[in-house]
Amino acid sequence: MGAVDKEGRKLVAPDGGWGWIAVIGVMMVNLSTRSIEPSFGLLFGDKLRDMGVATTGASVIMSALDATINFSGLFVGPLIRKYSYRKVALVGAVLSALGLITTFPAESMAHILSTYSIMGGLGVGFAWSSTFVALNHYFSKKRGQAIGLSMVGTALGMMAMPQAVQLLLEEYNFRGSVLILGGVALHALVGSMLLQPIKWHLRPEEPKEEENQQLENKELEYEAQSPLLDKSKIVVTVIPASGDIDKQEPISRKRSQQLLRIVSTGSMSARKRKESVISNISSMDFTGSTCQIHTHMGSDEEDGQPGGLVMKNLGRKSRSPVNNDINKNLPTSEKGDDKIESEMSTSPRHISYWKRVVHFMDLDLLKDLIYLNILFGLSIFYVAELNFKMIVPFFLNDLGYTKQDTAFFLSMTAVSDILARAVLPPICDRVKIRRRTLFAIASIFLGLSRSALAEQTEYTALMVTLVINGFFRGATLINFTLTISEHCSLEKLPAAFGLHMVAKGLFIAALGPLIGVIRDVSGSFPLCIHSQTLLIFTCVVAWGIEYLVTRTSSSSKQDNTDNT
Repeated sequence: MGAVDKEGRKLVAPDGGWGWIAVIGVMMVNLSTRSIEPSFGLLFGDKLRDMGVATTGASVIMSALDATINFSGLFVGPLIRKYSYRKVALVGAVLSALGLITTFPAESMAHILSTYSIMGGLGVGFAWSSTFVALNHYFSKKRGQAIGLSMVGTALGMMAMPQAVQLLLEEYNFRGSVLILGGVALHALVGSMLLQPIKWHLRPEEPKEEENQQLENKELEYEAQSPLLDKSKIVVTVIPASGDIDKQEPISRKRSQQLLRIVSTGSMSARKRKESVISNISSMDFTGSTCQIHTHMGSDEEDGQPGGLVMKNLGRKSRSPVNNDINKNLPTSEKGDDKIESEMSTSPRHISYWKRVVHFMDLDLLKDLIYLNILFGLSIFYVAELNFKMIVPFFLNDLGYTKQDTAFFLSMTAVSDILARAVLPPICDRVKIRRRTLFAIASIFLGLSRSALAEQTEYTALMVTLVINGFFRGATLINFTLTISEHCSLEKLPAAFGLHMVAKGLFIAALGPLIGVIRDVSGSFPLCIHSQTLLIFTCVVAWGIEYLVTRTSSSSKQDNTDNT
């Protein structure tokens, strides 16, 4: 049950207010920790060539980095639940900065893997997951806009970082550049501090106009039906005589329904009045039971019951055959109430260790086949996205363009990316299309634009295709994580996002180096980029098959229902 204030009103996400400050904080975290990734080839390119590891080495380092980021999802859900998204984000910011700072004296692949990939990867994973969970707590209706704006920080970094890395390498070489970038990463601490606990900023839910109108109509209807009854709190006490129950005049079914309707309608009016009255009605027959019917207005804690119609069985003097028939005809869910309560009261010591782990980490999400297909699609797409960011600088260098040209290409790609992230989220929030559908549509155009890029060699053609690619990249990424929050409840979101990260890590570890091997074996960058497009289309095909299966299944069930 959600949080309520002292007056019993439900508290909901602010959808603004301090939430926009939290968005700025997330932008700072993303700018400080993730913007360097597209410039990895510029920053580490000469270093890796001196080590003699070329494209395969870069692919291994980046795959290890992203695998670490995503495998940190195993710990993110439990850590956020035990502590808070703010504390986990602060730890992530520190680890991310230390990972860069300790990389500056690196002279081997093992050193870079242990500091930049593992330590830095853990930091980025903790910070990224925590900020995403925080924004989902702060926003409900404007969640898409908040996520899109927060990702602008990453895009701004992607636009500025190539130029900054180029200047740093010219002035301070590899070691000095890495130290300075480590200092920049420490700014994520400031952004993490802005992620205040959501309970400080919750606001009462505003009733909808339609609900207010319905409430007024029901109140008028009640006053017309029962002017003698007070509208605040009604207790109907039914006590049968101690003699033969059959001698009592049983109330008709129609009259019973009318009375319950009046009492229930009175509870609607009671929400605006806090007086109380007790009315005893002795002519009713509830099959020999002594009952009370309460309608009252109060907080959720009052009498342990929410406001509305409540029936309490105080005792039974006798039991009629009618009552036995009613019990036999009760739905299974009602019959099993006692069984459910007994199961809930079972001592935790009787629960196996594995069930405790499943409950603590919400691993029951893995029983959801649709969720598993979402994980597959997002993971296979992310492998292609990661390798594309890594391969583009090498692709441009192979075509004979200088580092300055490459930095300018990447910056212009980031500009169109920012444009998509700033313009599209408000539109996506207003259209009545699922986030996963929007993501799949943008993915198709993204794959086509990348395959077109692979066949270009001229400066102008490369610039145009890279700008188009950047726009569609932004269009896909604004809905990338929202496909998870759209499918799962807010309570399950930390675990769902953590499992999503683990799935990405598994796919990156399995398929990431394979893309680099394709390039080194074939010697063709275009073939490598086309293979990434194939991965993107695999995501779309998997989701399309799921759509057809679920639609066919629902149609069959509907036909069976109509026939019966």
